[in-house]
Amino acid sequence: MKRTIRKVLCLLLLLLLFPMQTRGAVESETTAQNEKLRLDNENRYEGMEKAYQDGYEPEVSGESVSVILPLMWNGKNEVDTITASLDQGDQNTAPFIFQNYQKTFKKTEEKINDTDQTREVFLIKFVLKLKSDRKNGAYPVQIKTTVQLEEQEIEQNFTVYVQINDEKVAEITPTTTPTITPEPTPSVASGISEETDSSIVPEAEITGGSGGEAVVAAKGENKEEKATSEPKVIVAGCKEIPEHIYAGDSVDLKVVLKNTNKKKYVQNMTVTVGCEGDGISLGNTANTQYYEKLGAGKTLEVPVEIQTDKKTEAGRYKLTLELSYDNPDAVTLTSSGQIKITIKQKSELSMEIGQIPEEVNAGDRLQIPVQLMNVGRGMVYNARCTVDVPGLQTDKSLFLGNIEGGTAVSGELDAFAGVVNAEEETTEKRYGRTGGRILLTYEDEDGNSYEETSDIVLTIQPLKIEEKNTDKNEKESNKIGRQFLIGVTAVVGLGIVGVVLPGWIRRRKQGQFYE
Repeated sequence: MKRTIRKVLCLLLLLLLFPMQTRGAVESETTAQNEKLRLDNENRYEGMEKAYQDGYEPEVSGESVSVILPLMWNGKNEVDTITASLDQGDQNTAPFIFQNYQKTFKKTEEKINDTDQTREVFLIKFVLKLKSDRKNGAYPVQIKTTVQLEEQEIEQNFTVYVQINDEKVAEITPTTTPTITPEPTPSVASGISEETDSSIVPEAEITGGSGGEAVVAAKGENKEEKATSEPKVIVAGCKEIPEHIYAGDSVDLKVVLKNTNKKKYVQNMTVTVGCEGDGISLGNTANTQYYEKLGAGKTLEVPVEIQTDKKTEAGRYKLTLELSYDNPDAVTLTSSGQIKITIKQKSELSMEIGQIPEEVNAGDRLQIPVQLMNVGRGMVYNARCTVDVPGLQTDKSLFLGNIEGGTAVSGELDAFAGVVNAEEETTEKRYGRTGGRILLTYEDEDGNSYEETSDIVLTIQPLKIEEKNTDKNEKESNKIGRQFLIGVTAVVGLGIVGVVLPGWIRRRKQGQFYE
């Protein structure tokens, strides 16, 4: 019985542990998938003529080539260093001198696209030595990376192609075959020694020509000329360009041109500037500018003035530059580039305040008419009006919402007149002349906020009118009371006369009768 219980308990323990182990493996695999290095293919770094998305090629200089690989870490875990090594391919066909390449690279802040803007990357860079007898072609170089996390090691491979265009063949020293030289005649051998040192390598090869003539070929005459790259001028950026150019504005820009070749200058360069779009023009007197020379690896700033019309529609436009220049051998080359600019319509609201009383009494309610007019061409959003006047109080602001260009909306602000200076003790100082503003706030399509104000002035009087009415009512009440008392007195008097007078007459008559 005890053995059976033990077996059951062991089986239950195994069933509990197995899912936990499986789940741990799955979580580890998921983490490995999410944590990885990513190539920054959009930006250029120091030593790169192009970004990877534009066809980056490692730069061949002399007898070496520089391979650059910008990597970014994409994961939740913090990584400060990575290890990278090289696989240079087949030793027999590759143009590289094989060595052991393995380095540890730290995360650094690097400038991008020849600007002051930086990005945090692992900038992998190897300089490979080239063979003297290399051949033209594209050769893959595999960069193997390793990232060490707390619980796992992540390996990734990246391939970069090295383009060789300066093929070189190993030089072979020519060998000489012993020949029997006939005894020279005095006329031929004049000034030439009869004894010849066979160990001396001749400066020129002598090959047999037609008719037995000797043809002399200069040493190295058939050697293939080394190919070199031509200078290329690119549009590297633009200075002093605002984030938005508002329709109707005129702005001065400085377009930066760069000679990417580090060895050759360019000369006789013309720059032709153009811009598409209605209502956009160039303020320069001529759209073509001339520059005599641009040195190797140097930059040049081309001034461009852009003028826009108020009717220019909002949107993105292209500023194009067509370049024509000569290399040092006077061969004409061309290139082009673009600068993108953004035109926006100004958001402009005009506010008008309607007629309001110059004087009100404390406790009065007054309506302040407000009209908003969108005098621009762009939409404005969330237009709202509020009152900021000592002595005037409002329950809520006036919200007029979104207003299209060239339209108007109106409404009324409901205000309550109260105390102007609550801290004063006397009635004369607590009320009186006051002034302030109606505040208008609104936004443009990018969420930028704007404010407009309109001033108002009025006088708030204390409750004097109600006190005068009370005095008047009291006087009228006293007058009515006196009139009522006189009337009652008259009625009572007449009653007394009506009762007493007949009795007196009757007694008078009776007295006469008795007499």
